[in-house]
Amino acid sequence: MVFQNDRNNDDNTDRCPECGSNETEIGDTHEHCSDCGIQRESLELDTGFVPANLNAAVGANEGLGGAMGPTNDNFYRRLDRLHRRATHVEPDFIDGIIGELRDSAVGRNSFAAACAIIEAADAKEALGRKRHKMRGNQGTSKDDDKQYRQRIYAAAALLLLFQYRRQETRVHSLIGEWSLDKNDLINAKKILWVLVRSELSWLTNANDDEVRARANDIALRLTVYRDHLAEQEDRVTAFAVHETAVGITRQMGEPVSVGDVQHHAMTTEWPPGTVAGRAFFAAMMQHGLPRECITELHTVAHFYNLDSFVDRLGVQNRDDNVEEEA
Repeated sequence: MVFQNDRNNDDNTDRCPECGSNETEIGDTHEHCSDCGIQRESLELDTGFVPANLNAAVGANEGLGGAMGPTNDNFYRRLDRLHRRATHVEPDFIDGIIGELRDSAVGRNSFAAACAIIEAADAKEALGRKRHKMRGNQGTSKDDDKQYRQRIYAAAALLLLFQYRRQETRVHSLIGEWSLDKNDLINAKKILWVLVRSELSWLTNANDDEVRARANDIALRLTVYRDHLAEQEDRVTAFAVHETAVGITRQMGEPVSVGDVQHHAMTTEWPPGTVAGRAFFAAMMQHGLPRECITELHTVAHFYNLDSFVDRLGVQNRDDNVEEEA
């Protein structure tokens, strides 16, 4: 019994554990027993194809396709030139605009939206054909002129994107950094708007939330003025002045209600409190309320940017009184 357990291990290793054969065949991944076909030992992994030149020259063409070596045969040299011309990729005018947007550091979302504007406009009509009127500074090189025109369209796309924002945006600093002409910007913005306004519905409503917030701020400030005036005078007068002030606010191009969001012009640069104060005080003047009443209301519902406006109303009121006495 002891003799059977201490058999020669080398002999057992060489023979198949199933049939006892010591003959093997090499397969794809393992050695197999020649008689029963059982897998014996695994083979080493195939490293695959290894390129002969592991140190390719710097700047060598890494694209797919063939390449011809040096030759004195005119036929093959001509084929080589045709091949290079056919496979050469030249960045076009739109690629340059997108490149300027990418380098402008406006943020990922703004970059994607501005690119959508450029691509939609170019799909309607090639922007490269609409660049001859924008030449930048006189005496510059052809490449500089091309970059200038690309930057004009990049900035115009950002202006369309940010056109309803009242705070400072990156595009304003870009205009100065790139030394862009104001008239060129206006023309490029008009070109883009005509091409994309029917294609990108989100562009016309992109800033609805900001406009709606501004309308709410103006409406709230007008209501505050109305309530304080009702305490000073009476409710009938206060509500009549408030209604007139709402109309004046709309004439200024500012939104007051939800219905104004899609039709506003946003022509002023004043804060909402300034807009409401100017409109409400002008309405008080139209209803014949004295300057003292305006000063008292301004003192109670004070907004920091209206002091000089109220002072000018006092000067205007005194001038009117002088003319009436004369």
